[in-house]
Amino acid sequence: MKIEIIDNKRFADILIDGEKWKKVHRRLYKNHLKEILRISEKKHLSDLCLRVDIKLARMLVYKWLALRGFMKAELTKKLNSYKIDPRAIAEVLSECEKLGYLDDKREGRLFIERGKRRGLGPQMITMKLWQKAPELKEMARGSFTDDEQREQIAQWIKKKIRSADLSELKVKQRLYRFLIGKGFDNSLVREQLLVDE
Repeated sequence: MKIEIIDNKRFADILIDGEKWKKVHRRLYKNHLKEILRISEKKHLSDLCLRVDIKLARMLVYKWLALRGFMKAELTKKLNSYKIDPRAIAEVLSECEKLGYLDDKREGRLFIERGKRRGLGPQMITMKLWQKAPELKEMARGSFTDDEQREQIAQWIKKKIRSADLSELKVKQRLYRFLIGKGFDNSLVREQLLVDE
């Protein structure tokens, strides 16, 4: 069995007998390439690469989680961009969940609270949460009451109109587009614009 390593800019290809076997991140694998070249059997090479991927995934995930909270889908996407083996990703993320370092529901609640503080409505928060973790998208809808939406809409109206006259149609149209863009419910936006006339 002949192993070759072909360097590209960011990744290196591991070839076995002239055929591409695996793509690895050059910088992360640099200390393991000599060891890979010494392997004589494909099974041992596969085992070695899995062990290295687990070690690298653990290092990256712990580093990222030390900086801020992530959702499982976000970490999977980041690790996939480094060409880490899916088995290694699953093992490391499972380990982090068991240790309590990774909790999608907790991160989902925090994400919703941050969105509320930024003045976003439930539709916008739901869409952004769906992009991060599709399984949590229903969580955002249930965390908003109509009264909370009315309160936030009223705050935005107060902040946006200052000296403008709310009875003018153009001002109302501009506010309506702005509030719908922030993700508030159409009926509540209309209701608040009529109340504040």
